[in-house]
Amino acid sequence: MEVVYYFNNDLNFCPVKKYLELKGVSQDKKIRILAEIDQKICYVRQNEGRPTPPISKPLRNYSFFEINTRKDKNIVIRVLYFRYRNQIVLLNAFEKSDSYNTARARKTIEKHYDLTNSYYNQFKINPKNYEKY
Repeated sequence: MEVVYYFNNDLNFCPVKKYLELKGVSQDKKIRILAEIDQKICYVRQNEGRPTPPISKPLRNYSFFEINTRKDKNIVIRVLYFRYRNQIVLLNAFEKSDSYNTARARKTIEKHYDLTNSYYNQFKINPKNYEKY
C-alpha cells in the first residue's frame, strides 16, 4: 500500500505534513518523534492499513483510525488516517493532553475529529488531492 498525505485545496497544504514540522521542538526531540511516527506508519502499511492496537486503533463513530505517539510525558500526538483503495491517507494530526477529563478538552478533541471528518469527505469527493509520503 502507498502512504499519502491528504492535500487540502482550500488551505493549500497537507495538514499532517504541516503539523509534522513540529515548530518549537528541539531538533533531537523532533527527530525522535518523526522516527517513531514513521515506524508506526510503516507498521500500519505492512498491515495494509488495518488498525492494529496498540499501534493504531479505530475511532468510534468515525471512518478513520488513529496512531498515537508520545510527544512528552503529558502530550500525545494523534495522526488520523483511513484506507482508500490501495492507499493509506494521512488526514490530520494534532496533539492532546494525556489526561483530558474536562468538557472543554473533550469538545476541542471533537472539533479536531469533525475537521478530520470533513477532510475525509473532501478526499472521497476528489481522491486526487494528495501528496506522496
